[in-house]
Amino acid sequence: MPHLVLAYHAANVTGNDYASNDHLALAADLRTIVDAGWRLAPLQEVVEKGLGGLGNERLVALTCDDGISLDYHDFDHPSFGPQPSLRRIVSEFAEAHPQHDVELSCFVIASPEAREQLDRKDFMSLGLWPDQWWAEANMSGRLRIENHSWDHNHPSVDPTAQREQSKGRFEPIDTFAECEAEVAQAQDYIAERSGRRPRYFAYPWGQSSDYLRGEYLPENAQRLGLAAAFSCEPGLIVAGSDPWMLPRAVCGEHWRSGDELRALLAGFG
Repeated sequence: MPHLVLAYHAANVTGNDYASNDHLALAADLRTIVDAGWRLAPLQEVVEKGLGGLGNERLVALTCDDGISLDYHDFDHPSFGPQPSLRRIVSEFAEAHPQHDVELSCFVIASPEAREQLDRKDFMSLGLWPDQWWAEANMSGRLRIENHSWDHNHPSVDPTAQREQSKGRFEPIDTFAECEAEVAQAQDYIAERSGRRPRYFAYPWGQSSDYLRGEYLPENAQRLGLAAAFSCEPGLIVAGSDPWMLPRAVCGEHWRSGDELRALLAGFG
């Protein structure tokens, strides 16, 4: 049966309708997923059953990227008013639909320095990039903190771990030292701050060098504590999928409305 992973970004709030607000989109999508006959399940269940060719249900796992505090905390947006956290949205849905094991896997940027720069340069110093909520999230029963790299090799971060400061893409992370900085260092920091070692890695922008996904992660997975990594390309997780380049469909990129999500689910179902 089909096993699908969807991705959201809590920072995507540029209005108060579906196409401009991932919080509103997620709330609507939960109903769409259930109405289409899929079951919401934790990421680990979807990955393990998909790669094992197991199960007789259509499963969907929910993820979000970057680790902005709107994943966990409600926020009064300066331009668009009160925004419910992704945690509130999935928790309220779970309470109303106990037959679904609703869990949101949050892929966070680890580096405190990177997050400080992103907040100051790109988010008007609103204080949206702390990590104090990570441990609470892991204990909540609804969120899991996972690894989205040390600094995202983000153009707003100076310096990044990339040896030549070639920023804005993740393919340039292609040496052992860079991979250790972006993946292993992040694993250790997230484990320390969240109380749980991440099990999964999501490539920034869904991009990876051949070395990172083909050599570094497979060869160091046990030491790192990682079981799989995710791209940003839509598709189903099936027996034979590359565990170091698993598919994820991204809200705002692969669907932009409830009708487009219904069509995506129908195409994969």
